[in-house]
Order: sequence, then structure tokens, then C-alpha cells
Amino acid sequence: SAEFGVWYLVKKHWLANNVFGLAFSISGVEMISLGSVKNGCILLSLLFFYDIFWVFGTEVMVEVAKNLDAPIKVVFPMDFLENGVFGNNMAMLGLGDIVLPGVFIALLIRYDVSKGEGSHFYFYAGFAAYILGLATTMEVAKNLD
Repeated sequence: SAEFGVWYLVKKHWLANNVFGLAFSISGVEMISLGSVKNGCILLSLLFFYDIFWVFGTEVMVEVAKNLDAPIKVVFPMDFLENGVFGNNMAMLGLGDIVLPGVFIALLIRYDVSKGEGSHFYFYAGFAAYILGLATTMEVAKNLD
């Protein structure tokens, strides 16, 4: 793992960045517990408005994400089909957009398991809603550029 860290420090390659970012995200989801679905809904609702203000209302979050050279985001080349792993037209997703919904989805699967019926309805519904939300966000962002 030391070699991997050196690779990231020397090359700043997006794959190394993503490995570290996703490792931090998984750790965050494992360590944070909301306690109840009500708390999760309140948190996600408040963060929705927080995101609208700080991401779309100001340039602060975009500037930090673009200029801070640390694994605080997951990046991937939008020109991957043309240039492969050497693409340089990057799209980014902040770790908060992974960890906070992930904590809520983890709560939903714990709730499904606690019911003991073998159904994972709430987990699948929450996960599908998260994927749909991400896809919608990416499509809107692509069309705004």
C-alpha cells in the first residue's frame, strides 16, 4: 500500500485518487450511524438545501473541489471512450455525495434486516432512488455545460 500512496503522490492519477476516495467513503459509511429513518430524512433534506446554496449559489465548493489536490472527490474522464485511463476531461463527485446517502442506505438495509422477513424492499428502493438521482444530476450537469 505504500507503493500505491507514492504513486498517488507522484502522479496524481485519477485512478489512485478514486481508490483513496472510495476507501475514505467506505470508512465513513461504516463509522457513521443515523439512529433512525426520521433523523436520516431530516439530515438529507437539510443537506439538499445546503448543496443548492454552496454548489449552485456560490463558487466556493467548485473552487475547492477543483483546486484542492487531495482525494476529497471521485473523478472520472468524460472522454474515457476516446482516451481510456489517460483522459483529461474530468467529471467529479464529492465524497459527501457518496457518504451521506450511503449512511442513509446503510440504515435502510439494517432496518430491512431487523424486520426479519427476508425482504430488502427499503434498501432496494433507497438505492434505486440514489442511482436515479445521481444519473439525473449528471445528465443535467452535462446539458448545462
